[in-house]
Amino acid sequence: MELLEQCQLWCEQGDYQTIVETLEAIPAGQRTPEMDSELGRAYNGLAGEGQRELYQKALELLKPHEEYFEKDHCWNYRIASAYYYLDEEGPALYYFKKALEARPGDEDTQEYIDDCMDRLTLPRFEKTFRQRTRQAGAVFEGIEAELRAMIEADTLREKGGEILAKCRRPLEIALKDVAFELGFNGEKYELILSPEGNRSRLFPLVYFQQHAPASVLEHWNIWVGRQPADADFTLDCGGQQVSARDVQVWLEPIHNGQVWLTLFCEKLLPLLETDSDQVWWMLSALTDQTLGEVAAIALIGGMEVYTAPKDEPPVLLAELPQALRRMGLRLWSDAAEYLDASYLSYELEPVEDPSADWRLDVVAGTTCLPALINDYLSARSATVDDYHRNGIAAGFFLYPIQGFGGENATEKALDFRDALEDAVYEQAGEDVVTFLGGATGLYCGYLDFIGWDLHAVLQAGQDFLEQSGIPWAQFHSFRRDVGGVTLVNREEEKEPEICPETGSLLSAENIETLESFVEDNTGYYGKMLHWLQEFVETGVEEGRFTEKQARRDLQIALWYAYACTNLDEYLYYYRAAQWMKDSERNAAGCGTWYYRYSVTLMYCNRLEEALEYAERGAREEPDYPWIWLQVGKLRAHFGDPAGALQAVKQGLALVPGDYEFLTLEQEIHAGATLEQMLCHWINPEADSLLQEGNDADAEEKQNAIACVTVNEAGLAAFYRMFHPEQYGYTRNDPDCQFPYPVGERQVVVSFRMNEAGLSKLSADWLQWFKDRLDSGDWLTHTPEEGPQGVLEAVFVAQSCRMGFVYRQPEENDYFQIFRDRDGSECSEARFAGYRQEPED
Repeated sequence: MELLEQCQLWCEQGDYQTIVETLEAIPAGQRTPEMDSELGRAYNGLAGEGQRELYQKALELLKPHEEYFEKDHCWNYRIASAYYYLDEEGPALYYFKKALEARPGDEDTQEYIDDCMDRLTLPRFEKTFRQRTRQAGAVFEGIEAELRAMIEADTLREKGGEILAKCRRPLEIALKDVAFELGFNGEKYELILSPEGNRSRLFPLVYFQQHAPASVLEHWNIWVGRQPADADFTLDCGGQQVSARDVQVWLEPIHNGQVWLTLFCEKLLPLLETDSDQVWWMLSALTDQTLGEVAAIALIGGMEVYTAPKDEPPVLLAELPQALRRMGLRLWSDAAEYLDASYLSYELEPVEDPSADWRLDVVAGTTCLPALINDYLSARSATVDDYHRNGIAAGFFLYPIQGFGGENATEKALDFRDALEDAVYEQAGEDVVTFLGGATGLYCGYLDFIGWDLHAVLQAGQDFLEQSGIPWAQFHSFRRDVGGVTLVNREEEKEPEICPETGSLLSAENIETLESFVEDNTGYYGKMLHWLQEFVETGVEEGRFTEKQARRDLQIALWYAYACTNLDEYLYYYRAAQWMKDSERNAAGCGTWYYRYSVTLMYCNRLEEALEYAERGAREEPDYPWIWLQVGKLRAHFGDPAGALQAVKQGLALVPGDYEFLTLEQEIHAGATLEQMLCHWINPEADSLLQEGNDADAEEKQNAIACVTVNEAGLAAFYRMFHPEQYGYTRNDPDCQFPYPVGERQVVVSFRMNEAGLSKLSADWLQWFKDRLDSGDWLTHTPEEGPQGVLEAVFVAQSCRMGFVYRQPEENDYFQIFRDRDGSECSEARFAGYRQEPED
């Protein structure tokens, strides 16, 4: 049996390791392309979840044989698979399509193509660039002192490779294949991140630079782009030194403040005949070193190398900076400043067909990243692919402009675009997005951006667009070969049937049903919430209304919040806050809505927003008494006792002698904390039991209150122990969660609470929990029936009870066990907010 046939047999048996061992034993220079292709397939087969290095190895084996296997289905499928599992769906799609061309109708290939299209239409990353940058910064922070010591000790410059390798590891958490240099300027150490002449790479490098930890910047300068070298800088050419003084240059202004360079270097003429690429590289490097990388990117629009000098008088390359200044051009050294000032305007010949691809209708626009526009219009994706592999999404919002007619139509359209930009910044934050400009077409307006955290950008954009009344809007990646993502579509949304008696999707009979769940001092609030969920789900399934229309319905929102706030657990407050926002447009004059929304925000530790909505509610319906109760508590919390007492006065004028207002008045005078003000029941008898410590539900109430404010010392202790920011930490969404390394595995650790609740957990218990986790004692577990499981996730409740999720690799099945706060197994655990369905 021939070797390749044997490899095929081993592959069918799933014995990829034997294939690797057999083929790796053959020297690389003696392996045929077919052998490398089989070896690449074996590495793909061996690679499991998180084993990116094996997929990378497969790429290294397959890529050199692209021309040889150009029309081969298997080779294209294998290299596409490696890219796919490296989360590089752009090149994966390209090669899967070539694989399908070689084998038309192949179902597996078509499934991968469809999935790539979905993932490129709406990019989904294991970690966004924002998360990667935070993690990389935290890891660099942990090694930078050692790195400084290594640089200082390497006086003979013998350990440069080791030093660079140590620095590369944290940097490549954020930036794959990053080019960088290290140095020391006599005062600070320097990390120089190179865009390698690629303007589009300046954006992520600047983002990384601007989000470096403050402790790192105490000892390090982080530069984007090499700074200009001194005039004596030389490059070696076959033992001959070449400097900027050896190169003649002719300058020709072209466009947008750039120049075209013609270069001649007599010393390089012999090399030019045998290796023109090397000459090109050397002259480019000398130009970068003379001007600095950022200035070279900004000012040099192109260059060519001559074999003889031109007739006109030249300048020396060493004198190029002065020549450019004489032309009135600025030699940029700061990449961030350059990008901020680099917007350019453009005009296009619009396509008048309304069904043409988006942006082909553009008449005029502005941009600070022309490569994205050019790539899109020419159906290329090099720039967006380069971003995608690092968890960065480049795309645009689009929306119709026919509503901006009449006088000053253009101004109105631009004002709308500015308002959208401001709304995204305000809601999502400036660290999630960089806006690049925009355009106006015959039919649509466009707002272009780089999303460092795409989900946050789209959520903020969608919220604004829904409130704006625009008939439809989409997100579209800077790719011509994928579709768009609908954010708003009122054109397809038919008006639902509203009950004239209630003004709601809920009928009078529905409201009677909801009222039946409430008794004098208690109620079946879990059943109420379950009924509401089923009502919405059924209505959507039957086509009577959409979920969005249900979320906008004021009555549904009021009942939903009523159920959640009475369940009195953090997750339900979180769910209510998420649900209620959509109905704000219909809440004018409704103090109840503002009261309930403010309460849900407060119990989610969103206190400034809670105060804002409470104050607005008092203005919307000043005769609604309970809004003043909320205003009083929050004014007192924010240091305005006089305003708080005035709110109590307003409330007592509406409900004289009310127990809650009288109690609040006493506590304001006593200087009580917000937590103390919240530790009450409405009913005086029930509240008396609570204050005396005789209430069976006291622990659950304290757990809910714990999520209102942050104990800064407790939260700092948690960060010192776990350093969650190093591991792609997500917080308050609704939980606090991060992948935590245990041995050679990563285990999802999820605290089922927000950071306020987390900050109240015992530091001693957290240390015990971390120590047990680090020990590996919980890493495997064998149930009474079935094979051993490997730990995938740990869930921690406010009670410090723990849930462990194990996966049985052989059966690809999961099981869960529970432990008490002391680590002992228990038959079941109730996690606050971890119930799939509401309970009574």
